[in-house]
Amino acid sequence: MSQESHFEDFLRWKSFGVWEKPNSEHEMVKGLNPLCGDEIILYYSTTEDHKVEILGLGGDSCSICSAAAGLLFKNQTKFQKSHFQSYLTERKNFLEGEDSFLFQDSEEISFYTILRSHPGRYRCGLLPWQTLAKLSEEKK
Repeated sequence: MSQESHFEDFLRWKSFGVWEKPNSEHEMVKGLNPLCGDEIILYYSTTEDHKVEILGLGGDSCSICSAAAGLLFKNQTKFQKSHFQSYLTERKNFLEGEDSFLFQDSEEISFYTILRSHPGRYRCGLLPWQTLAKLSEEKK
């Protein structure tokens, strides 16, 4: 993928996130793509009603993965644990050409539309959502 052609977009999308460890009490989950070395850290807290709120982001990753993490951060209010896998599946389906009704953010749709034409980079764009989905597996 020619990242240069979309580099400004990727930087804008990355900037939607808070890229620091929170000072407040939090937990963390880490995702790693062993093929390229992308690492993403989600700092989060669990609310009284068992929803997850992302408080900050960390890790070293390519511009595509960082942009996806910024979009995840931007679009979250409080994630429903019971929907973690569907958030990921919906994005995978979108990359495979299916329209999505789960997420309606024009910035995120633009990001995944660009990514659609570069299947070799799907893992980069999905890593933050795979990391979020790990929470439902780890907390059972």
